[in-house]
Amino acid sequence: MTQQTKSIITAILDILAQHPEGLSRGEISKKLINDIENKTLQRRLATLVGSSRIRKEGDRRATKYFPLGTEIEPKKDNIHPIFSNDCLETLKYLDLPLHSRAIVSYNRAHLDKYVPNETHYLPLEARARLEDAGKRADKKLAAGTYAKQICERLLIDLSYNSSRLEGNTYSLIDTEKLVVEGITAEGKIHEDSVMIINHKEAILFLVENAEEIELDPFTIFNLHNLLSQDLLTNPESCGNIRKIEINIRKSNYRPLNNPHLIRECLELLLLKARKIDDPFEQSFFILVHMSYLQAFEDVNKRTARLTSNIPFIKKNLCPLSFTDISRNDYSAAMLMIYETNNVAPMVELFCYAYLRSCEQYQAAKTALGEIDAFRVQYRQQRKQVMGQVIKHGLHGKEIEQHIGNYCQENTIEQNDKFIAMALTDLGSLHAGAIIGLGITQQQYEAWREEE
Repeated sequence: MTQQTKSIITAILDILAQHPEGLSRGEISKKLINDIENKTLQRRLATLVGSSRIRKEGDRRATKYFPLGTEIEPKKDNIHPIFSNDCLETLKYLDLPLHSRAIVSYNRAHLDKYVPNETHYLPLEARARLEDAGKRADKKLAAGTYAKQICERLLIDLSYNSSRLEGNTYSLIDTEKLVVEGITAEGKIHEDSVMIINHKEAILFLVENAEEIELDPFTIFNLHNLLSQDLLTNPESCGNIRKIEINIRKSNYRPLNNPHLIRECLELLLLKARKIDDPFEQSFFILVHMSYLQAFEDVNKRTARLTSNIPFIKKNLCPLSFTDISRNDYSAAMLMIYETNNVAPMVELFCYAYLRSCEQYQAAKTALGEIDAFRVQYRQQRKQVMGQVIKHGLHGKEIEQHIGNYCQENTIEQNDKFIAMALTDLGSLHAGAIIGLGITQQQYEAWREEE
């Protein structure tokens, strides 16, 4: 047995030891640090089953693998990786058939009674724990610095998980191919592909414009427009307050129907959100109240999930990608908010999801190393010289010469490093990332056409 095979087997055993509830082959694959081919993993699992080191149950897609010995342990009631016993008891309300549950409408008091920095959905201990796990960089760094470093991984993970929670059938691997290479998976419906691409564009919008975006209607409407484009029957509904009545599937909750009141409540919840000092409380408040308000014709929860990441992106905290959250658990926690305004299950789900995201991005942080202080120090100078290149319509060797002259005129140290960074940024520049360059979209497009 080779050393590589031994490492894979050890990793599989360690993963299953942490999950006595059992995992599918796909779930095991996602948790392995190093990617291995599906057939290789299948052979390793078969070897472990054959040697009685793990246990296998089910057939085909229903197959799960368990650490050895779990079958002889007595079954314990109310054991859940996310929800406490108290929350599991609370969630039993949803076991009642719809006709036995009260029909409820939007409760304005749920929003009105929340006082920023006095009311807290997240306990102090939970907020401290999340901050300790999520801190990724010096708070003095420019907004979005950390998110830019892990941008590709964030695009893949958040696009995949947020879409998965909406029933999207793309796998993580297929999502990566679509996000990174633009390759659409075979046999997938067009809507699933569009949903993934829309997530990518919306996340890029947040990351590239981290210093400028705020928790205001302008940002929310643009975010919704990016997430919903080509998915709504009426294109005019993208980025606009809902004007029609909607119903929540499998729920007796009836959202507001008056567009004026919807806009007023959206303004109020964003105003309160901006006043919240703690980024975790701020994020959770946004997730709860934007989902509850249902301000748009569709794509409300997706908009809420991405908006809830704004506090993390701006303050260089680990983002929330909703890793390892099942669609059923998420829906149950959300239904409790809709029908009873009870946020306790969502509090537990939010904390679990954030800590899992931190674990996932810890490896990315280690691989990327420390944030380049030189890059941060000369951020504004890079933006200025990039804007000059585009305004003057420079191309080829003219660009490098202009940037070199700029370095001399502004006494920038390490000229070569600055030039290399500016050239790289120009090479990856797109229309959604020109804010701060002092140029118009028309100037950018004219420069691109001349290439």
